[in-house]
Amino acid sequence: MKGLTSWVAGTMVLATLLCAPAKAQDRATSGSESSAAGLDATKGRVEAMGEQVATMQSDLDKLKRFKFSGYVQARYEQNELSKNTIAVTASSVTPANTNRFYIRRGRLKLTYDSSPLSQAVIYLDGGADRAVTLLEAYVTLRDPWTPNHRHAFNVGQMNVPFGYEVERSSSVRELPERSKAENVLFNGERDRGFNLTSQWLPKLQTVVGLVNGPGIKHTDFPNSAPRKGKDVVARARWSQGIFDVAGSIYSGKNVIPMADSSLAKDKSLTHDKTRYGADAQVYYQAPSLGGGSLRGEFYSGHEANPDSVKSLAPGRVLKKGKNIDHLATDFTGWYAMWVQNLGERLQVAARYDVFDPNTDVEHDQYERLGTAVNYFYDGNTRITVAYDVPKTDKYRKTTKTWYDPQDNLWTIQLQHKF
Repeated sequence: MKGLTSWVAGTMVLATLLCAPAKAQDRATSGSESSAAGLDATKGRVEAMGEQVATMQSDLDKLKRFKFSGYVQARYEQNELSKNTIAVTASSVTPANTNRFYIRRGRLKLTYDSSPLSQAVIYLDGGADRAVTLLEAYVTLRDPWTPNHRHAFNVGQMNVPFGYEVERSSSVRELPERSKAENVLFNGERDRGFNLTSQWLPKLQTVVGLVNGPGIKHTDFPNSAPRKGKDVVARARWSQGIFDVAGSIYSGKNVIPMADSSLAKDKSLTHDKTRYGADAQVYYQAPSLGGGSLRGEFYSGHEANPDSVKSLAPGRVLKKGKNIDHLATDFTGWYAMWVQNLGERLQVAARYDVFDPNTDVEHDQYERLGTAVNYFYDGNTRITVAYDVPKTDKYRKTTKTWYDPQDNLWTIQLQHKF
């Protein structure tokens, strides 16, 4: 019995010893499979994260191609001509008071650089007219055959490439408004068409373009062109660094709608529209004061007279006593301007500008002396205090004499750029 018991015990020990390696192998195999499964899962998660990062990077690269910029000009004006009266007619209500707070410009610009060879721009304004308007919307295609892409084709609604003032942003101008000649000849500064800009040399740039002609703020044709033909504009600029000079030319046609067909063929008066311009800028450094500049621009040509619409009665016929030849006249205009920095935060500016819409008659000239002091609060904010002294001739029927109305203007403006 004792021997049998010993045999049974030995057999159990032997069986245990024989089974132990198998179980250990099973556990090792199970552990290896678990580790492999865990590694595969981790690898899958890493790959998924990599795909997400790649997607996020692609989206970030696209967002980096967008550039938002803009500025706000909050303004107060006080005019000596203002009165507490209101002119009421059947079709309009016009207050004589112009002392007011208002938003002169509230602009937002979106630029998208899709590649080094193309760009799109959308520029909006929600300023004085209290309605959001489209200022610019154009596409730029740059040439692929020059290292610095020196030629660019622009098509859409954009600045007319004429002179210095037209294309200079209102956010950097030292005085609140542009010269009178520029405001009359290029009201709104923009038109629809295309142009080709070429940087032939580091100092020489040319622009040649084709536009509708009326411009975006034309009284009769703000969104259309009355003629099949288009207007041609060209400019050449030489930039010397401390001295820049440029010449511009504009050629096209103007159309004035008229109801009296005996005075105008096809119920409209079509005449030549020519504009010639020259501008120059000199930059200098004044010891202990700062940088300064002297600028000048001259305009001449043949254009619709600013009073042409006023010469028409409500029925689009020529008013009694008005000369049809004065609807389009030869004009001249110019300005001279001085700007001087006073340290890093102060700046003073002065400009004298003249516009004569009809060189053949007297008492229709406009002259203005404008002065301003600019204080740069920080890198984005500027405070401007300006004073304009315009001179015009008005006819007083009672005394049959000409006089200059009291219409000097104070302007206080706070501008913030972003």
